Amino acid sequence: MPRGPRGPRKRTRPAKPKRPALAELEDDEDIDLRDTPEYRKRQAIIRVGTGILLFAFLSTSGITCVASNMGEKEEARQQQEQTNAAANGTTISPLNSEIARYQDELKNKPGDTEVQRLLAQCLVLRSKTEDPAAAAKDLEEARSHFEALLKTEPENMQAWVGLGNVNTAQKTAAKALESYNKSLELAQRPIDEKAPDKDSKQSEAEQVQLEAHLGLAQVHFELEKKYEEALTDLDAALKLNPGSAEAYLLRGRLQMARKQPEAARRDFGLAKDIALQLPPGSPDQNNILSQYVAAMRILDPKALEAPASPAPVSIPVPVPAASETPATAGNVTVANSTNPVNETAPANSTNP
Repeated sequence: MPRGPRGPRKRTRPAKPKRPALAELEDDEDIDLRDTPEYRKRQAIIRVGTGILLFAFLSTSGITCVASNMGEKEEARQQQEQTNAAANGTTISPLNSEIARYQDELKNKPGDTEVQRLLAQCLVLRSKTEDPAAAAKDLEEARSHFEALLKTEPENMQAWVGLGNVNTAQKTAAKALESYNKSLELAQRPIDEKAPDKDSKQSEAEQVQLEAHLGLAQVHFELEKKYEEALTDLDAALKLNPGSAEAYLLRGRLQMARKQPEAARRDFGLAKDIALQLPPGSPDQNNILSQYVAAMRILDPKALEAPASPAPVSIPVPVPAASETPATAGNVTVANSTNPVNETAPANSTNP
């Protein structure tokens, strides 16, 4: 390093050429503005923004097209169902429509376990409103779906409850108890406190426990005639959900079988109170109230009688004296009088 008179000299870097300002470049006609860094930066930002907008537009258009196609397919399917029903002279209930929709979805997705479960549950519900031959067919189809689902997901507690319902409807008590107890065992397992969906899993487990206890009570009561075991399961169900009208109805029937009319009336009354809080005219409300009326016709028929309308009250009219003249013309009938007066007083009479 060269030294100066006072020590080593500092090495200086050559000064960078000053970049001309944009205003100076705009004044110079010989310089192309597209070669400036500011212009290139601006163009890059515009290209990125345009690409983002184009991607968002294409994504939205694709989702809209898919939703539109799904809506058109569902509408076409419903129209076809209505056409077939009109040709056969039948009507389509919402439950039948749901079953047809799940059957179509299962054809497109044969391994979808959730669709299998929902379809099987709907078949079990429909079997309760059909003739024995059609109900047996629906129950067998529901059984096949539940069993296929459990081969894939052996710890699906909702599927075990559904299989228990099928066994109960087919009056196979041992298999029904086995299915309900299996679902109850799975639903009572501890849930990880750190799980992000802990609350939803807890709600699902409690609902499965409720349905399992109701199923066990029904098997003990209707198939095995074990009233005390059934009562224990119903108490456990109501402890999980004190607002279960189904549990009160079943316990009311159980109390009738146990020759406990007062307890039965209380349970049916609680079920009726729950029904009155449901939307007026809903299927659930109609079902509960119909069971309540059927039970009360046996337990207390007078409770269903409409209150009698009050008898009309007759107000006695004071009898005018013999010297008195009625104030208005016409016939006057006086009640509760020993000497009824039936006089006609002509208007403007000269003989009072």
